[in-house]
Amino acid sequence: MYFIKYHPLKEQLLNRTLTEKEALPYLVVFSALTTLICSLPLLDGYNEWDGMSSFANVCIAVWGAIYAYRENGGDEGFDFIQKFVVLGWVVSVRFLCAFIPAMIVVSIVGQMLGLSSLDATGPYDVLVASVAEVVFYERLGRHIRDTVKIAE
Repeated sequence: MYFIKYHPLKEQLLNRTLTEKEALPYLVVFSALTTLICSLPLLDGYNEWDGMSSFANVCIAVWGAIYAYRENGGDEGFDFIQKFVVLGWVVSVRFLCAFIPAMIVVSIVGQMLGLSSLDATGPYDVLVASVAEVVFYERLGRHIRDTVKIAE
């Protein structure tokens, strides 16, 4: 994996010699770093549950990318990153359409039961967000797996 040099990588891409297995670490690290940056709180305080949430989100993103890779057929799969990005976009849009109303309900229920607060992140918030992220990657992996079956 190259961190600074891009010339050898561009050559591999130009010659179409970069394998799915060689491209996977780039996607895993990109997913982990993007998730970490997006899960850090921008305003207000930062408590231990925010840290736990960030850690869980990064672990789930790494697991999700590897899971999707395996659902694509692993080393024998094809066009993994293309499928991950394209299907990931559609899964994201559909997921958000269902996720936003569901999160409103879950948040109201959590507050009514005293499990959640609008003031700070707590264990309930971490659990709900983690479950939602796992569901997202499971759905993405399933849709990627469907493209493997079609191609067989």
